[in-house]
Amino acid sequence: MAALNSELSSTKELSESAADAPGGPPLSESDVVQPSPFALFSLMVGISLAAFLVALDRTIVANAIPHITDEFKSPDDAGWYGSAATCAFQPTYGRVFAHFDVRWSFITALFLFELGSLVCGVAPSSDVLIVGRAIAGVGCAGVFAGCLVIVAMTTPLAVRPAYMGAVGSVFGIGAVCGPLLGGVLTSKATWRWCFYINLPVGAVTAILLLVFFHPERAGRGQEGSFVRRILRLDLIGNFILIVTVVMLLLVLQWGGIDYGWGSSRVVGLLVAAGLGFLAFGLWQKKKGAEALTPLWIMANRAVTASIGEMFFLSGALLVHTYYLPYWFQAVRGRTPVQSGVDLVPYVATNFAFSMIAGIAVNKTGFFAAPAILGPVVACVGCGLLTTLRVDTSTATWAGFEVLTAAGMGMAMQQPIIAVQAVLEPAVVSIGNAIVLFAQGLSGAIFVSVANNVLRNQLAQSLKASGIPNASAILGAGATDVQDLVPQEYTAQLVRAYNLALSKVFIMSIPFCGIALLFAFGLPWINLKKKQNERETAEH
Repeated sequence: MAALNSELSSTKELSESAADAPGGPPLSESDVVQPSPFALFSLMVGISLAAFLVALDRTIVANAIPHITDEFKSPDDAGWYGSAATCAFQPTYGRVFAHFDVRWSFITALFLFELGSLVCGVAPSSDVLIVGRAIAGVGCAGVFAGCLVIVAMTTPLAVRPAYMGAVGSVFGIGAVCGPLLGGVLTSKATWRWCFYINLPVGAVTAILLLVFFHPERAGRGQEGSFVRRILRLDLIGNFILIVTVVMLLLVLQWGGIDYGWGSSRVVGLLVAAGLGFLAFGLWQKKKGAEALTPLWIMANRAVTASIGEMFFLSGALLVHTYYLPYWFQAVRGRTPVQSGVDLVPYVATNFAFSMIAGIAVNKTGFFAAPAILGPVVACVGCGLLTTLRVDTSTATWAGFEVLTAAGMGMAMQQPIIAVQAVLEPAVVSIGNAIVLFAQGLSGAIFVSVANNVLRNQLAQSLKASGIPNASAILGAGATDVQDLVPQEYTAQLVRAYNLALSKVFIMSIPFCGIALLFAFGLPWINLKKKQNERETAEH
């Protein structure tokens, strides 16, 4: 009880600090606008579609990249077709939603995402495609953050976990279905449909938001001129962060692949990225309450724990999302579409347990339990996935997927719930954005690290086995890789790929373990009691 009182006292002090800050007075729980059941259902449909698109956009391009580089003769540009760097814009949107009208801020982000997708779809060259991805990325960063803010503005704290679980489940489905849908669209139509698909779905989301979402904030948090509110976004801090993240991603993309880790280019970028993060931290301290990532929010134990759990749990999830299809295709000889079907146990279980956890938190009021239990279950599943072999039965690998995804599903949304529980509504958007930044940065870092592990281990195995055509194998994807060697080497190649991928899957074990350590830092707050306390304080 003493620990809980201490946590509540700390939260109160942080809220008072926010109230005194130039960011405007905090919104209270009574400012939550609860729509009618039909309007809320329509809003949830629109938000879920938006979350699905954001997740889909992050992974759908994977199967299309070989076709894009073939058409534009631009293999060196492949690294720029992803959207990993968009995580750098997440903190900015946290302040945008705090200081500007949420509905129109969300619609603007969605418009940028749609515009960028259209540019990509009609792109006549690689350069235009990269510009389109950049535009879409800026919008994409705000769309999912906006989804969480809208849920927070339209649902009471005590019942919010179920809605968060639903949105998070749809996001997870989109992330895993991306490669499957990308493969289908690319093989049956054209890679351009990987971008065109965003347009009609995004339009439906925009219509639903415009019709059913009418926040009544009475201008709170939006005082001051438009220019003054723009200045509150900490554009200098965001510029430093964007440049720093781009340098870090270049290090991860080039290191050990295009350039040696000891090369002047990689070392120089790594040092510059380190200095960039240092400069960003000093600037945030100087800006105080108007910082992009205010230190008074970061100092909250629950926020720090949420960032850590989300960072490492997302890393483990994305390692599976990207590299389980590799195992199905390279080791078991499945097509891209078939490998997508093989991921259905993972997707379905993730969705189911995210919903189950949300309902359980609704009933009990406590989010810390699934946040702790999830990494434990996922860690066991991750360990089992490292034992996959060429002759592993379908029932066995499907069971491993189910166990791993169950742990991921029950824990993944709890960091967001924790942030919303300990921060007052006025600064929830900033807290959400910081956690989502950690999620995006995690994917950018750990997927690149996993790619390095795969390539280096595969290169060693190919060399040790004396398999011919090693350079072509390393340069090719997992699809039809067995056709690149004479038949007498096929078994050795499959074993080499299996060994390399088992090393990749090992990475997810410590990720889940570290996520568990951070989960222990989450407070045992009862959401129902917390909401009652807020409502009592307001009256």
